[in-house]
Amino acid sequence: KDINFVLNTKLLHDHLVAEGLDNIGERGVWFEPAFPRDVFYPRQRSGEGKKTFMFYARPNNLRNLFYFGIELVDEAIKRGILDPGQWDVRLVGKDIPDLVFSGGCIPIRSENLQWAEYAGLVGTVDLGLCLMYTPHPSYPPLDLAASGAVVVTNRFGRKQDLSCYSKNIICSDLDLEAMLAALAEGVRLAENREERQHNLSTSGLGSDWRAAFSGVVQHFSRAM
Repeated sequence: KDINFVLNTKLLHDHLVAEGLDNIGERGVWFEPAFPRDVFYPRQRSGEGKKTFMFYARPNNLRNLFYFGIELVDEAIKRGILDPGQWDVRLVGKDIPDLVFSGGCIPIRSENLQWAEYAGLVGTVDLGLCLMYTPHPSYPPLDLAASGAVVVTNRFGRKQDLSCYSKNIICSDLDLEAMLAALAEGVRLAENREERQHNLSTSGLGSDWRAAFSGVVQHFSRAM
């Protein structure tokens, strides 16, 4: 009870308090992350080629559910939800093994990207799949949404709906059929440029880190 806590997102704060960590409720404060607009924004692409699908792929970070995600992407390709003739399939992360999806679809691998490279890449994504087996929303779904992409992610605990950040984020139960339905909805939304742009322009994501931390600074200034 003599420790002060700063929690990354209200969602995580509320989850821990609800799980019985009263000390966090008494001595904790939370902030929502910021996504500066000079870093996270849609990038222009030349021509009208394939759309880009991105899976956040980290097999050695178990909370990111790599193997379930690979099964999900493979099944989406089998069922025609993701057509490799219309979509580039890109795996972004680290320690990604060589693999080939159904129909001979070979994904593009992007590993160990520098920050500027990562930001530039997410600005070209149309649809992302980012799994996180914790109550935290995770940063990649928010990075992608701030950059103009549609994102599919999983529910966990109190993490049931992330539309407060962006209506371009679709949450689903961690079940193969439910996630496939969410991916199909993601494809539809990604292809609806007007709706997708409207959701980006009305996003609840902040862009200024000073503003994001102002409540935390004020809280501890009073406490001191």
